[in-house]
Amino acid sequence: MCVKVCHNHCVALVDNVTSVNYELCDRCTQCIAVCPQQALSWIGVPPARYDETRLPSAEQLDELFKERRSIRFFKEDRIDRALLEEIVGYAIYAPTNNHDLRMVVVDDEATIQELERIATRFYSRTYNLFFKPKIVFALLDWITPAVNSHVKVKLEKRRLDVFHPAAMVFIVGDPRIAFSEASAQSALDHVMFYALVKGMGSCLWGAGEIVLDRNKAARERLGLQRGEHILGVLLLGYPAVKFANKVEGRTMSVQWNGLGCSAMS
Repeated sequence: MCVKVCHNHCVALVDNVTSVNYELCDRCTQCIAVCPQQALSWIGVPPARYDETRLPSAEQLDELFKERRSIRFFKEDRIDRALLEEIVGYAIYAPTNNHDLRMVVVDDEATIQELERIATRFYSRTYNLFFKPKIVFALLDWITPAVNSHVKVKLEKRRLDVFHPAAMVFIVGDPRIAFSEASAQSALDHVMFYALVKGMGSCLWGAGEIVLDRNKAARERLGLQRGEHILGVLLLGYPAVKFANKVEGRTMSVQWNGLGCSAMS
């Protein structure tokens, strides 16, 4: 069973003895999960059996997915570090192609404010350079009208000023490894939903990834190593706004493509 599930082909049976080529192993831990005898473990920690009675129902998942919304207004309450560590710990269980990703958690208010100031300065300069001059903005709006109209309004209001999260969660790694950004976003999804069931709100901060990764002061403040880049940022905190309603009726366009099926847009 271990040999069958190993997609890197690093596990083999030689004369009924298991052989592992650790140079090929990418630490996916599939062999640990499939072993009926629990003969394998991770750094000496034995695996635990699944308890299917604790799995959420389809109705519970429906409630969870539809309750999640991006939170941009947070209370001043801080998050206990032990709880933060518990929440971000679930990132490791996300599907990934980069097993060397790591988390940088910022819960120091002074550091959060400094990172916000760096981003706000960038927004202000970008607005003054590209969006405030009417001729330049007219050209941008002609090239990508839908994008720039929204960006201009956000930069004018500088929405980051009202975020003030209790914590910022950065996931960093080497983007040259294939699918690193997709792996990072998947990891942040785990953090996002676990935080939700713990009573917290979150917001994926795409601008933070773009702005802070290229800023020397921000990189030093975050302790980023050479070759490491910010692949995703999640803002966490107790929500100051309570959403009461699930939005029903929203759908995503689906195309069925196969034998006997006609394409639908």
